[in-house]
Amino acid sequence: MATTIDSSSTEINVVIIGETGTGKSTLINYLTNLFHDGSLEHFKIAIPTRYLKSNTSSIMPKHHEKFLDDITRCKTSQCTKIPISSGYLADNENLNRIFECIQSFEYLTALVLVLNGTQARLTINIKNVLERFHDRIPDGFYSNMILILTNCSSHTANFESINFLNHTAIFYMQNSAFSSDSQTWSEQTREILQRDWNISIQTMNDFIKTLVLLAPVSTKSLLDLNNDRNIIRSVLHESRLMIMELQQIEDELIALEQAAFIYSENVEKYTTENGAQTKNILVNILNELILDGNS
Repeated sequence: MATTIDSSSTEINVVIIGETGTGKSTLINYLTNLFHDGSLEHFKIAIPTRYLKSNTSSIMPKHHEKFLDDITRCKTSQCTKIPISSGYLADNENLNRIFECIQSFEYLTALVLVLNGTQARLTINIKNVLERFHDRIPDGFYSNMILILTNCSSHTANFESINFLNHTAIFYMQNSAFSSDSQTWSEQTREILQRDWNISIQTMNDFIKTLVLLAPVSTKSLLDLNNDRNIIRSVLHESRLMIMELQQIEDELIALEQAAFIYSENVEKYTTENGAQTKNILVNILNELILDGNS
């Protein structure tokens, strides 16, 4: 069971999880604009995009995805992004990076899962990671999980539900303002983007309010759970070795039984054949004696 701690601290530790391109950078850029009064005309960019360069080095430390392997940098930022690599073989590495980063904090305020809300189904990659992730976190962490669906609104989301996140807070975020060149915007496009911008900024405000109300959870429970898993693995490994030894003994017994059966059959066959031969010899001798007597 996860242990909550004193929530009076002003520090908020958040781990953001999501596949490449789902909107993790957009989420952080929206938060930067919320905190530093950015606007559609004057973006505050923490993480550069295809069309926008970072312009917040004076108000926040540099933090880009290329630094994520360095856990010390994870500790210095308000939000830590964990990109999920492609491929089934990368799942274990993904999980290890996620849990290594989580355990670098003494406590965690929220686990934020960022997914593309326009996709009707989870990709195989993220599905595998989530299933394994579900098996490795204590139940108490679920109350501190938040789901953000990107590229959609509440009425346009086309996303299937995730069973173990049925009671998780969900937010919807449009990525459009950061994913196109402002030089190409028409007046109509700008009006649409301004509306989306206002909604997304309000969503970020609601998101922050949710974070503030969450009781931080000690990450020690993750370590305890991991230790328990290792103990169980050790016991299972020893059990498998014992089963293999018992199977070997059983195979040897079966082999001995088969050898004994074959030996028994051979003895019986040998006895039967020799007995019949002896009888034939006696009959032949008697016949010869009778013939001699008659003559």
